[in-house]
Amino acid sequence: MNQTYDYKNFAVLYVDDESQTASNFKEYFSDIFDVEIATSGEEAWQIFSKNPDHFAIVMTDQRMPASSGVELLERVRAARPRVLRILATAYSDINAAIAAVNSGAIYKYVNKPWDPPTLEMTLKRGMEFYLVQRERDLLMREKLAALQRLMMTDRLLSLGIFAAGLNQHLRNSLTAVKTFLDLAPLQLQRENLDINNLRDPDYWKNFYSTAQTQMGKIVSLLQDIHNIPESSRVPLTDEFSLNEVVQISCDCQKEAFAKKQIALSLNLGENVSITGNRLLIQNGLQLLLADEAANLPQGGKLSITTSPATDETGRAGVKIEMNDYGAGLSVKTLNCLFDPFFVKKSEPAQYGLNLLTCFFIVYHHSGSMTMAQNGSDKASFHIFLPSLANLPNAREEQMFLERVFDMEKVWEKMLMES
Repeated sequence: MNQTYDYKNFAVLYVDDESQTASNFKEYFSDIFDVEIATSGEEAWQIFSKNPDHFAIVMTDQRMPASSGVELLERVRAARPRVLRILATAYSDINAAIAAVNSGAIYKYVNKPWDPPTLEMTLKRGMEFYLVQRERDLLMREKLAALQRLMMTDRLLSLGIFAAGLNQHLRNSLTAVKTFLDLAPLQLQRENLDINNLRDPDYWKNFYSTAQTQMGKIVSLLQDIHNIPESSRVPLTDEFSLNEVVQISCDCQKEAFAKKQIALSLNLGENVSITGNRLLIQNGLQLLLADEAANLPQGGKLSITTSPATDETGRAGVKIEMNDYGAGLSVKTLNCLFDPFFVKKSEPAQYGLNLLTCFFIVYHHSGSMTMAQNGSDKASFHIFLPSLANLPNAREEQMFLERVFDMEKVWEKMLMES
C-alpha cells in the first residue's frame, strides 16, 4: 500500500522554558510541520486545551520552573490519549524519562541538545503513526457502523419476510376470533340471557372489553409490520427541502403534543435540499415524533434542530438533532431501543417498530441514526441525511474492506517498527 502523508494536517506543540530553543525549533521545522510553541507548561496547556483535536504531537522539555514536562504530558494523555507525547531530556534526567516511558505517559524521549535531522525523522514517524492511527480509528468506527446497519437491515427484512408469510394466516384466524367476539353480545340477546343477571357481570364485561382491546392491538401490530418499506421498490429521485418536511411532520403531531402539553421548540437552520424519497422521509419523521408524543411525560419538552453538516466521510447533507427531556433511559434500554418488539415498562402498548422503521428509512437514504443519553433526563436522536441518497454498491463495499485490511497491515508494521 503506497502511503503519502500531509505532515501539516495536524499541529506539533513544542514546549521549552528557553525561549531561544523554542524559537529555533519553530524555525527548523515550520516548513515541514504546523508548529506552535510555548515557554511553560501552563501556557502550553492553555494552547492545547483551546483546540485539542488540532494537535498530533506534544513535545516538551522535562525540566521547567513551574511544572515538569512529564506532568504536562500526563494532562495531555488524560485529555487526548491518542496524541503522541515526546519528552526532551538531558542525560541527568534519563531516569525520569525511563519512568515516563514505562508508565505509558510518553511515546518517545529524545536527548538534549537534539539533532535537527534526527529529530525531524522522529517527528515524521510520530506524525505518520498518529495519522495511520486516526484513519484506522475512523475506519473501525465506519466498519462497526456498517455492521450495525447491516444487522438492523437484516433484522428488519427478516421481520418483513416473516410477516409477509404469516400475515394472511394470522389475519384469517384473527378474523374468526374477532367475528365471534363481535357477535357474542347479539347471540346473548337471542338466547334471552341478560348479562346483568349473571353472578359476576363485571367480570364478563371486563373480559369482553380486554379481549377486544388486545385483538385491536394485534391487528394494528400486524399492519405496522406489513407497512415496513421494501428498499428495492422505493425510488429516491425527489428533490425537496428537508426543513419543509420537518415542519410538516411536526404539524401532523401538533394535536398529540397539545394533548399532553408538550412544549416543542423547532429551530430550522439553513435550508438545504436533499434528493431522496420525500414521502418516506416524512413518514419516518412522523413515526419518530409519534414515539416522542407517546413516551414523553405530561408537560415534557422536545427540541428539534436542523443544520447543514458533513459526515465523517466528507459527504454533505443535513443533520437533525432531536432532544427530549423525559424520564431518561438506562444503558440496557439504549441497547434494546431499536428492537422491533422492545417494550417500555411505563408504556407497554408501545413497541419499538416505529424507531426501527425510522432507522431503516434513514439507512435506505444512506444516512445514519444514533441515540444517546445526556444526563439523567435528556435523550438525543442524531440523524444525518446526505444531500444525495446513494447506497454503496458491491464494488464500493469491496473497496472499503480493502482499505480496512490495508490499514491494518500498515498499523501492524508501524507497531513493530516502534
